Parts: sequence; structure tokens; C-alpha cells
Amino acid sequence: MNKRAAAAVLAVLMAAPVAACTNGGGAPPSQGPAPAETGGSSAPTEPTSAPTKLPEDLEEEVKELGLNERGNVTVSTEEPAEFKDLESGTVYASIAAKRVETDFACTAPDAPESINGQYVAIEFDVDAAKAFAESGFPTLNFSVHEFRVWDADGDIVVDPVGNAEACISAGERVRTPLEPGDDADGLVILDVPKGSGSAAFVPGGFEGAYGWEWSW
Repeated sequence: MNKRAAAAVLAVLMAAPVAACTNGGGAPPSQGPAPAETGGSSAPTEPTSAPTKLPEDLEEEVKELGLNERGNVTVSTEEPAEFKDLESGTVYASIAAKRVETDFACTAPDAPESINGQYVAIEFDVDAAKAFAESGFPTLNFSVHEFRVWDADGDIVVDPVGNAEACISAGERVRTPLEPGDDADGLVILDVPKGSGSAAFVPGGFEGAYGWEWSW
């Protein structure tokens, strides 16, 4: 698979995943591209219903990913998630969530309270292989801004960033961006509603792209 194919598989710009990632037409997450202003309104645009067909040579490869109802690959804690070339098997990056902690107590002095109800901390090991240079992305960005979040009812959490960036110090976060050949470990903090939920890391934060999803 060349760079064009890898990027196309990663984007998965098909109608079903787009609808799934936005919970059947709900508002897209705030970390996505900002909508154009029209008449002073800042309301997010609704996802398009017009399908964008994936190239035929990639359709089977996408099916093999086993995407869940939100258009993501479900991953368990400590199970490595791999961003790779589906034809050659070349691994561009490996991501493992070592633990997920709900009702996380912030460590930063004078940290503000959660906007949405609680902080969830996910401790990650992230390894960008040297082959990442062939992935179509110059660097691997890994921060709260690349995550989409769903609550216990499966509804999208519009602002999972909230006050999360003020919850811990910079040294506790996963270092980002990572160059090809770099690795890092640390926390990603999410500002989410109380109760169960899930979060998906989506490279580049692209609306309509698939990601790797962890639950709590």
C-alpha cells in the first residue's frame, strides 16, 4: 500500500463511519475543523449525508478492520493498537493504554473542576516507528485534541477537552508531537460526564476518520 492508500484507509471517508462517529447525526466534536461562520452563528455544521465512496481496492481492507458501531477499532487496556499498512503489515505506530482511571484527582495546583462531571485519565505508551515517515503524516500528534468521546448513552461529548489541560502538569502528559522513531509515555486527561463512556484516538482529528477506542 502506498502513501495514498494508507491515508485513504486511515480517513475511511464513507457515509456510514461519518454518521457513526457523530452518533447518527449529532454535533461533531469541538476538536474537529471549525465550521464557517454564517450570519454570526457558531453552531457546528451537521455531518453531510452524501456518501464519499472509498476506492474499490481498499473496501475489503477496511472491512477487515472490524470497525464498531461508531466507526472505530475497539481496543482493550494493555492491548496494543497498531496504525499500519494493511497490505504489507508495516507498523507505523503502536499505542497501548496501560490503565484507565475514572474520577481522576488532578495533580496541578489550583486545578479547576471538571466542566462535564469528571476527569478520566488514560496512561499511554506511544511508539512512532521509523517507518512512520512513510505513513503520510509528518509527525504523530497525541493529545486530548485528537480524541473523540462518547458518554454512557453513546452520545458524543461535544467538548471533552473542557478543563482537562489544566488538570496535570505538562511533564505528566504524553509528549507530543512525536517524530518517526520517537516514543513516549504519559497521561491523556479527558473532561467527560459522570459514569461509563469511551474515547477514541483519531490521528489528525479528522472528522469521518476511524480511530482506536477504549472504554471505562
